[in-house]
Amino acid sequence: MRSLPPALDAKWRAGVTTLARGWRLVRQDGLVLAATEDDRDLQVADTLFKAAFSLSESPAEAELSLSPGHAALSGALSLAGMNADDIQLGLWDQARVDAFLIDWREPTISLPLWFGFVQTIVCHGSNFELNIQTLEPAMNQMVGRLYTRSCDASLGDGRCGVNLNDPDYRATATITAVQSDRAFTASLVQGFDLDAFRGGMLRVISGRARGLSRPIQQVELVGGQLAVKLAQPMPLLPALGDAVTFSLGCDKRYETCRTRFDNGLNFRGVPTLPGEAATVTGPSPAGNVGGKR
Repeated sequence: MRSLPPALDAKWRAGVTTLARGWRLVRQDGLVLAATEDDRDLQVADTLFKAAFSLSESPAEAELSLSPGHAALSGALSLAGMNADDIQLGLWDQARVDAFLIDWREPTISLPLWFGFVQTIVCHGSNFELNIQTLEPAMNQMVGRLYTRSCDASLGDGRCGVNLNDPDYRATATITAVQSDRAFTASLVQGFDLDAFRGGMLRVISGRARGLSRPIQQVELVGGQLAVKLAQPMPLLPALGDAVTFSLGCDKRYETCRTRFDNGLNFRGVPTLPGEAATVTGPSPAGNVGGKR
């Protein structure tokens, strides 16, 4: 059972109705948007909740199980800083949502209610509806590590240590033709093995689609141009002449880590771990001196 902060508990018992709901959304790139149903802005700690009294929240569904709960937040979120372009670009996908109960007379008094992650966003003209899942993403996070032959770090993160801004690991090109949201051609880059870009990231660095990135499925040389296929579609197509960067990919093998990135000391796997074949292999038919094959 949840315990209320003493100050809020006292007001609740006294029947004071100076409470308003507030929601804080944190995008994966770190941008924070906060809104309240109250008719004025509320400062709670270091977060300013902007007045957006047209917002409404459906009750969060919860069960006494590990099943995910659901909630929905709808209204003119543009009043609080959200816009259709950002939604189309997928910038709000999987954003974290924290719901609060705030005393609008004393905003220092607040109570966290629930948290979740944005699953889908539906646009209705200038209004938006966020469908929020309140449990499953957190429950699906891996805790601890597994012993595997392959590396379990993400390329370029703190555990990996590879600096993907190093010119040796990235190349810049220009879009020359667009076939679809997953295929286009780009100008030729020199000094790179094109197969090394497989599994890397393509990032648009100019034009309207600037900032968008998607995993690279394949890069081939066709007619003096780079034919690029992406593993996921672009929500907004780059235009002719837009600049893009290609970063090298990693297949999580020790050999790739050592030779492509000179990063074998930071390899986060166990390349000498015996495989399945070793567990079912019998004694050697010749030269068997017992105990070891």
